[in-house]
Parts: sequence; structure tokens; C-alpha cells
Amino acid sequence: MFALPQRKKAGFPKYFSEHFPDVRRISCHYALDELTQHREKLIKASKLPADKLDALLFETLKQVTFYDESTISPKYWEQADQLTKDVDSKDIAFVALALQTGGMLWTGDKKLSNHIKTMGFERVLSTAELALLLNIEY
Repeated sequence: MFALPQRKKAGFPKYFSEHFPDVRRISCHYALDELTQHREKLIKASKLPADKLDALLFETLKQVTFYDESTISPKYWEQADQLTKDVDSKDIAFVALALQTGGMLWTGDKKLSNHIKTMGFERVLSTAELALLLNIEY
């Protein structure tokens, strides 16, 4: 799962790729469906014209390796189900992928983040936390 910054720095994805080229960015194919589904909300939240948001998305998505959900092992689906079932089962694929890869889950979903942290999954960051960790103004 990944989130686009919705405040201040529209250049965040470019800055991130230029200054942290060794950080691997991955997500599930489902993320593309969500971006399409929530496009109008992203336009409104980003306060960018549609063409500028599309350009930002294009630059951001070029940096992401997308995994087919069928490549995630059943044991990680089961673990992710336990972590997400009481909060948001639509995010199960993102959590399962983070579990399988040992990666960090970058999400703007505070409810999900707080819930899975209380369940013992600590490898989750908000955009603000990621910016702080990378010493990027956000």
C-alpha cells in the first residue's frame, strides 16, 4: 500500500526517488484499482488540476513494482486476515504483501495503522512518519 502526500509538497515522490534510490517500493495490483476508484477524491484532496495529478501519479507509479495478489503465500493471507478482519478487510492484500516481503507498510489509513499496531504489527508508517524518518519536509 502506498499513499500520495496530500499537503504542502507535491514534489514528494520525485524527491523520494532522487534521494532514496535504494528503497524498494512495492504494492499490489489492487492499488491501481483503488487509485482509479478514488481519483476524484485525490484531485480534491491534492488541490491539483487533474492533469498535474495524473503526471504526479505517473511519476510515482513508475517507481513501484506491482505484485499480483496470487503470488502471495496463503500463510500470509491468513496472517493478514487476522490483522485486518476487525478494521478493513479491503486492505488485506497490502498487509499480506508486507508480511511476505518483510517490508514496511506505508499507509494513510490511520484506523488500519493503529489497529494493526495494537495487534503487534509494527512495520507500518503514515506518510508523515515516513517523511520524518527520511528527514523530508511534509
